[in-house]
Amino acid sequence: MTRINRKRRTNSVQLNIAADIGGSGLKAIYGGHDEKLESLFMEPEVISIPKTAIEDLYQDKLGNCQPEDAAWVGCHGKYVAVGYYAASRFYANAGLKELKYERGLYKILACVWAIAQKLQCSKSFKLNLAVLLPVGEYETRKKFEHNLRSLLKSYETPTGVMSVELGKFSSYPEGAGVFLLHSKASEIKHKKIAIAMIGYRNASVLISYRGVLDSGKTSDLGMVRMIDNLMSKTSGFSESKLCRSVVESGHDIHPAPLYKITRTTTTASRNQEVTELVSAIKEAKALYLVSLISWLDNVIPYDVDEIIFCGGTVDYLKKDLNSHYRATPCIWHGGFTIPEVLDSYQLGSRLIDVYGAFLYFMSGLNITKSQRQEIVR
Repeated sequence: MTRINRKRRTNSVQLNIAADIGGSGLKAIYGGHDEKLESLFMEPEVISIPKTAIEDLYQDKLGNCQPEDAAWVGCHGKYVAVGYYAASRFYANAGLKELKYERGLYKILACVWAIAQKLQCSKSFKLNLAVLLPVGEYETRKKFEHNLRSLLKSYETPTGVMSVELGKFSSYPEGAGVFLLHSKASEIKHKKIAIAMIGYRNASVLISYRGVLDSGKTSDLGMVRMIDNLMSKTSGFSESKLCRSVVESGHDIHPAPLYKITRTTTTASRNQEVTELVSAIKEAKALYLVSLISWLDNVIPYDVDEIIFCGGTVDYLKKDLNSHYRATPCIWHGGFTIPEVLDSYQLGSRLIDVYGAFLYFMSGLNITKSQRQEIVR
């Protein structure tokens, strides 16, 4: 079995965690007894595996990795690999067509184990947890909590059986964390505000009427729709590498990042491949924007005072969205950025929603002042 890097030793402690089980990966903010806040990222892949696969892992006993890269959990005789381990060893997929709720339970179990390993907690402790759920799955929150409480009581992990008591639990719709941050720094009680969360899998809109959020609208118009279209016009590219290169190429589609994923060997053929890829990206992006903006125009009231754009995809679309909504004040990620010290995985704006949820969740608990690290305005 892989050996886990352990940074520091603590006794059995209560953990406070906020987690976003997004389609592009799980993002979490957490704090233990030492008052220091940290972040965690896990790839989105989840896959059921036979117990023999775990036994083979024990026999290998090679490697030295972080716990989030070697995560699996066992519940009621079912074994599930999560994150990088699921993707690299079992070629799992991100399950973007499935409900996040279904896979989210295993992601949270694996996340709790990984954090416990990083903090060297005992195998039995108390946990306070907040979870961001997609707007379209927010009605599952009570069922999610019920099942999670049951599973946390006893589940298998690479380091043995965990027994975790779930104390306070809260759930929020995606985008609520950014809205809550913005509401602390801006007068919203007399405004109508749209919060547009555009992620990798979904696009959702919440409306704040003088400080009160509605139930929201959601669609499957995350950036994956553009990448799916692009993959249909090309061949041989992996979804994750293609998406990363497209984002790196930026609004003007600079070709340099695209050379990293070319498969041909001669200079002339590589240049031709990149030229064709640039053309395909322009077409796929144009089609995606038409669908996305049409939907946004349909669900965002014409008389909103401002639009808060958030989610990992909006940075890529910032110029396009600014141009279309130039008559309405647009605020990106609530006007906040993440402190570098907290951004261990270089996720940038993708952490803001879960960080806002963490701070709001913690405001109802007895935590120390030093745990309430300030986001940079």
